[in-house]
Amino acid sequence: MTEVRVEGLEELLRKLDDINGLRAAVRAMRVSAVHLKGKVAIYPPATAANMPGPYPKRWYQRGFGPRWARKNKPGVGGSKTSETLGRKWTVAERNSGLTQVVGNNVSYGQYVQDKEKQAKAHRAHNWKTIQDVVEEETRVVLNLVKSEVDKVLKG
Repeated sequence: MTEVRVEGLEELLRKLDDINGLRAAVRAMRVSAVHLKGKVAIYPPATAANMPGPYPKRWYQRGFGPRWARKNKPGVGGSKTSETLGRKWTVAERNSGLTQVVGNNVSYGQYVQDKEKQAKAHRAHNWKTIQDVVEEETRVVLNLVKSEVDKVLKG
């Protein structure tokens, strides 16, 4: 599991020592998790692998699954296997909201968006892993947390 840790959060909560501090921390963590979820759910641009064509062309139709042009019949064949990866990202709370978990339960998700298990084809088609997104967005997440904490300290 990839994590973004906010150093000093526990100490800050002790200093604030009231329900407003806790609410601000939970709000900051939730906003950050929703931000990360939004970023990881973005599909890369479609490629030739997603475009139909004449026989013997095979392609992957997003939201449906594999498709193929038929040789002797009009139309196309296909197998509806898509679990709509982008729409299945979720955010769950743990530890009274101080821990937020961004996850996905699509059966093939790890082969598309996990750095350890991502298939080479998905990397070649520019699918970002959750780890990529966390690394790219860490500064934004820390700024979101800081903004929420600053609101409490000023208010």
